Amino acid sequence: MNAAEISAILGVVTTVAGLAEKYGPEVYETVKQAIEQSKSKTGPSVADIEAIFAKCKADNAAIQDA
Repeated sequence: MNAAEISAILGVVTTVAGLAEKYGPEVYETVKQAIEQSKSKTGPSVADIEAIFAKCKADNAAIQDA
């Protein structure tokens, strides 16, 4: 694993932890299922997961600004 990959993983972990803290453990389960599907080759790609996180961050920003 290179530094960029490690950084990406840490970013994901930080995001998931923050979302779980704000919205409950259900967020963790949703992300966990997406990752498991990705590993099985039948689910979302890494890009799909990154898009999910970007949407979650944008939704959170909108909620915080409201």
